[in-house]
Amino acid sequence: MEAVQRRRYDTAYDAISRLCHQGLPGSDLFTQVSVQLRKVVAFRTAGWLRVDPMTLLPLPGLLLQASHDHASRFIHNEYFEPDVAKFRDIARLQAPVQTLWQATGGEPERSPRYRTILRQIGYGDDLRTVFRCGATSWGVACLARAETDPPFSRDDISFVARLCEPVAHGLRLSLLLAGDGPAGPAAPGVLILDEDNDVVSLTDAARHWLAQLPADAARGLDLPVAILGAASQARALAAGGPGADVPGVRIRTTAGSWLRLHAARLTSGPDGTGHTAVVLEPARPADLSPLVLDLHGLTNRERQITQLLLRGLPTRQIAQTLFISRHTLSDHMKAIFAKLGVTSRPELTALLLDHVPADLQPPRAADGALSPPAAVRGAAR
Repeated sequence: MEAVQRRRYDTAYDAISRLCHQGLPGSDLFTQVSVQLRKVVAFRTAGWLRVDPMTLLPLPGLLLQASHDHASRFIHNEYFEPDVAKFRDIARLQAPVQTLWQATGGEPERSPRYRTILRQIGYGDDLRTVFRCGATSWGVACLARAETDPPFSRDDISFVARLCEPVAHGLRLSLLLAGDGPAGPAAPGVLILDEDNDVVSLTDAARHWLAQLPADAARGLDLPVAILGAASQARALAAGGPGADVPGVRIRTTAGSWLRLHAARLTSGPDGTGHTAVVLEPARPADLSPLVLDLHGLTNRERQITQLLLRGLPTRQIAQTLFISRHTLSDHMKAIFAKLGVTSRPELTALLLDHVPADLQPPRAADGALSPPAAVRGAAR
C-alpha cells in the first residue's frame, strides 16, 4: 500500500473512531460513518442494519442508501434462500468481512443474490461486513459497486475489517444511551402474513406495537425490516433451511419499552403455501438478560459464572464446576458486580430475573445528563 493511501485510511479510521465514541443513535452513526468511509472506499450504494446480538435478526432502523426498492428481496434472500456470504457465516470469520468476488472465486453468477437481484439493478461486487465486539455482533452493512466498477480491493477489505470493532462499540454505546419511556399495554399483538408478506390480519395490539417501532430508511418496505426478517427466518426453519434457527428478536420501541418479536410458520395448504404468524409482546426478564450481559461487556467466563449464580449454586460448587479456585471466582464475581452495578447475588438476580430492567441505559448524573457505566467508558477509550 502506498504511503499516501495509508495516510488516507488512517485519517478516515480516526474520524470514524471519534464518531463511534459519541453515543450517536444507530441511524445517525451509520449515516456519518458512511460519509467518512466513502472517502477512502468507493461504493455506489450501501445498506446498514442493527441486529439482535443473539439471533442476528434485523432490528428496526434499516438505512438503505439506494434509489431502488428491492429491500424486501434482499431480506428474503438473506434469511430464506441458500447463498454465499451470508451475514451469519461472515460473523464467524476471524475478520468478519467478505465480498461477493471472494465468496464465488471471481464467478458472481454462482450467487443467486447476484443473478436475481444485484445484476438486475446494475450492481456488481458487494462487500458485506458484521460489526462485532469479540463474539458479539451489533450490526451489519453491505456496500455495493456498479457492474462496470472493479471489485473491492484487498486494501478495501482490510480497512473495512479494521472498522468492525469500533463501529460495534458505537452501536453498543448508542443502545446503552437510548432514553427510556413509559411502557405500553401488556397485551401481545399478532400479525398473520401471506407468502408475499402482505398482512392477512392483525390484532389491535399488533397495530399499537407497529406504530411504536422505529422507522426504516428504505423504499419498498410495507412492514418493518425486523418483521420481514423474522418471517423469512420462520419460513426457512419450517423448510429445513441451512443455518435456520428459531426466529426471535428483542426490540426497543420509540417509547422506550422493550418488545420480544417471534415468528412461526402456520400449517401449509395442499399447494405448499401457507401463512406466517408474527407475535409482538412485552419482553420478559429472561428475554433481556442476555442483552444486559452483552451491553455491559461481560467476558465469556463472567457470563458462565453469572448463569451459575442465577441457578443458585453455592460458590464452592461453582468453583469446582469451572475448575478454578474460590479466590479466582471471587475476583470474577467482583468484576461482574461492578460491570452490572450491583453489590450482591440477590441484586444480580433481581436485575436479571425478577423484573424487566427499567434502564438498560446508564444512570443519570445529578444534572440529568446520561453517564455511561465504567465498562462502556473503558471500551470507548
